[in-house]
Amino acid sequence: MTVAAARWRALAAGRSGLVALVGVFAALSALSLYRQTLGFPVYYLTLLTTMLFWTAQATSWNLLSGYAGYFSFGQAAYVGVGAYSTAVLYGRHQVNFFISMLAAGVLAGLLALAVGAVAFRLRSLRGEIFALLTLAVPFILAALARINPTVDGGQGIIVAVPPFPDQLGRTEDFLYLTMLAVAGIAVVAAFAVQRARIGWALTAVRDAEDVSEVLGVATFRYKMQAIVLGAVLGGIAGSMFAVQIGFVTVDSVFTLTIPLFVIVMSVLGGRTHWFGPVLGAVLIVLLQDRLSASGLDRWRLLVLGAVLVVLVAVAPDGLYDRFRRRPRTAVATLALTVLVLRLIDRWGGPTDWLLIGLLAATATAVLPNPGAAGPAATRWGAARGGAAEPVDAEPAGAAAPVTAAGTVATGIVTAAPGAVAVPIGAAAPVVAEPGAAAPVGAAEPAAAGPAAAAPGATERGAAASAPEPATGDRPGPAGAPSGAGAVLVECRQVSRSFGGVRALSGLSLQLRAGELVALVGPNGSGKSTLVGLLSGALRPTSGTILVGGRDITRLPPHRVAHCGVARTYQIPRPFASMTVRDNVAMAVLFGRHRHSLAQARRAAEEQLAVVGLDRLADAHPAALNLHQRQLLEIARAVATEPTVLLLDEALAGLNPTEVDSAVRVVRRIYQAGVTIVIIEHVLRVVTQLATRVVVLDRGTRLADGDPGTVLADPAVVAAYLGKRAHA
Repeated sequence: MTVAAARWRALAAGRSGLVALVGVFAALSALSLYRQTLGFPVYYLTLLTTMLFWTAQATSWNLLSGYAGYFSFGQAAYVGVGAYSTAVLYGRHQVNFFISMLAAGVLAGLLALAVGAVAFRLRSLRGEIFALLTLAVPFILAALARINPTVDGGQGIIVAVPPFPDQLGRTEDFLYLTMLAVAGIAVVAAFAVQRARIGWALTAVRDAEDVSEVLGVATFRYKMQAIVLGAVLGGIAGSMFAVQIGFVTVDSVFTLTIPLFVIVMSVLGGRTHWFGPVLGAVLIVLLQDRLSASGLDRWRLLVLGAVLVVLVAVAPDGLYDRFRRRPRTAVATLALTVLVLRLIDRWGGPTDWLLIGLLAATATAVLPNPGAAGPAATRWGAARGGAAEPVDAEPAGAAAPVTAAGTVATGIVTAAPGAVAVPIGAAAPVVAEPGAAAPVGAAEPAAAGPAAAAPGATERGAAASAPEPATGDRPGPAGAPSGAGAVLVECRQVSRSFGGVRALSGLSLQLRAGELVALVGPNGSGKSTLVGLLSGALRPTSGTILVGGRDITRLPPHRVAHCGVARTYQIPRPFASMTVRDNVAMAVLFGRHRHSLAQARRAAEEQLAVVGLDRLADAHPAALNLHQRQLLEIARAVATEPTVLLLDEALAGLNPTEVDSAVRVVRRIYQAGVTIVIIEHVLRVVTQLATRVVVLDRGTRLADGDPGTVLADPAVVAAYLGKRAHA
């Protein structure tokens, strides 16, 4: 699918989703405004009010815990703050009810601000530790409310229904319409967040937070926005809950039932999409209501738990994901079941029929469908309005052909039109330096003439198919002589310790524009630690790191990325829920320059063409082999528009043919004007690529200079092979 087609589908999905939301909101409003005309029972209106409350709560919880993956047990804290804000301000002091609602949202937001400021600043407070932290908050607030007479004092507070226009009808109508407005705002907010930059950022955080930060995502900022927005919505809904129950006590609001129910609803419906919590809330409230009406209230939690276990086992991504794959079947099953039960009319009422219809539709949706795509292949495309069809991964060594020259368009390395095509994975020879070993499996090198320059090529674009010069005479990219450029990165006496282990010790190093530096050394010599320090993922124990003359020693990783440093990982770490295209688009979207989503996807297509993955743009990382995932890592890193690219063993685990393919990609990026630091253990690759070799041993610089000279140094040989190797 082309970018234009994906963009059109995304726009169409967004507009249709918004239109659907407006239509549903209008229809639900009409149920109350025209209730008597329609003959709609008050009982159903009350049931819908309960559904709307839980919809608002589950949706607000999902903004952080679903989209970003930070499971929170603190939802009761926001509900309690909202309920007691209204109870004290409106119930006791007769402050205007709607002002008390706003105050409830503000106070809940301030509470979330405090929780997030503590939890998100400390890397140790993730996963189950974050869940335990949020679990403690409602218990603390409950204790404060009990002992403080100005809040509760253990007596509870009566909250009367505020005055409302007679045109709205009964009290139940007012409560329903107000809760509908709150739930509608929450759902629209979740819809907007998912489709905005913050939604992309939160999804990246859920998939791989450290990677997203290194790509330029300000994870702290986006997590704070999500937790505060969720708390504000939860607090406002809690304010309405106070009026709905009429008597606020500590046990009624600061209870574990609230976080447990919202978690069940969101997980059951699907945490990765805005509609998941809505679906889960409807199903759980209906099931709970029917159990109570059947006299099985004591079995309610047991039945809910059993349903959750079964559905999570068969649909771990939530019911929405399954319904979306078979929408016609699910809707037809629901409608047919309700219609048959209505025609028979010998058991239950409309709510029973609806519940049975939903359960039947659920059963139909979760049944195995051999022809359907797996969840990993569809979930992100549909959530974004992109393609939902999986693209079969090509076997290793059969990736799409890429050009042999690079140009720069809007700062992005792109394939040059009209350049010589070199199929990635083919056995085309890689020209080696004199004395270097021939590539394994490569054909006998043929004399290569200079390739035609790409039309419109700039300083950062040169023909990659030009013959390779000898090791000692290799120039850098056009217009930038190798080794003669300005200093881009400088390490001054940098040390890094992990407990009692010193990984780097007083390392001083300069990287200049136009260099391709091979960082070599035995295992444990500090190479990956240095990459972590240069990318901001680690901070030095002592010393200073400068990028472009700017001290980045204490900068967060996303700020370092914006200074022009990008990296890959030894083990590829793609965003599993995103397509190959959107993995790269993420890097463009949050890179050094601001781009729209459409621009990001276009640039992503260009990057994928450079590394030969353009045919797999709609596939998911799970469908790629190791070589393709490594290429995806490289494309994603280059998409941030770096001046310095750090390749951490980007060729590890590849077969000889794949190594030659990756070498061509790395050379193409280098010739486009990107300074590269590559960690590599295959010395023939080092001699083919590097303009300079830096050898680390036990955290110190052992050697630094021309590849031929450094690799022949007896001290370097001893570090790799042992002292007897050159005896």
